[in-house]
Amino acid sequence: MSARLGLSSGSAPGLDAPEFAALVRRAGGTVADLRAGKGHRWEEQGLAGLCGLPVSFVGISVTLGRPGRDGEAAERFPGESVKVFAAPGALDADATAGQMRALTADRKPEQVLVETHRGGAGPDELVRLCERYGCRLVLDNLGLDDIAADFRGALGDLAPLTAAVQVKGFEPDRAHRPLTEGDLGWLAAFRDARVDVTVESRAGTPHQDLRVLRTAWEAVECA
Repeated sequence: MSARLGLSSGSAPGLDAPEFAALVRRAGGTVADLRAGKGHRWEEQGLAGLCGLPVSFVGISVTLGRPGRDGEAAERFPGESVKVFAAPGALDADATAGQMRALTADRKPEQVLVETHRGGAGPDELVRLCERYGCRLVLDNLGLDDIAADFRGALGDLAPLTAAVQVKGFEPDRAHRPLTEGDLGWLAAFRDARVDVTVESRAGTPHQDLRVLRTAWEAVECA
């Protein structure tokens, strides 16, 4: 496979690191994405507690364009890719260059991954952020749906800049629901890319959702 498939720690925040790693593997996954600073129990043992399970990225509470303790948030995970957010206007905000310097003190620019997120920078600005700073993207399907007037058009612009994809099933009112194959036809944009694709299964169906993702990805590869 050109993509590693797995689960987000948001799918099971009550599991500690060994338990979460076991869940991912039982569900047939080969990678995880993690969220730090939100009370997810994997942090009790940290990355070492994942028993060798590869990690796509660690999400931290940093928003480009809004300065905070950016270096402190990232320094707990040296060498790991970190997922951050970008505020509207981050491209030209005075704080952003300094934030990127802090975030790249112990990782490469392309390991700083900006998520498509509700209320965040729009697709055009995300492209320009990547061009200016060398960062890349986590394409969250719900987040992209929130920030893009044209999902498919924005996808075409953002896919070449994407390092990881996070998928979830959701209703028009944004309520989470189990994933269906009909949610995932757009993954064809990543057929020839080397990306990680993880499910954030807040509907409580991680095994089912990862199975649906695997079936959808196999269809993409065979198309």
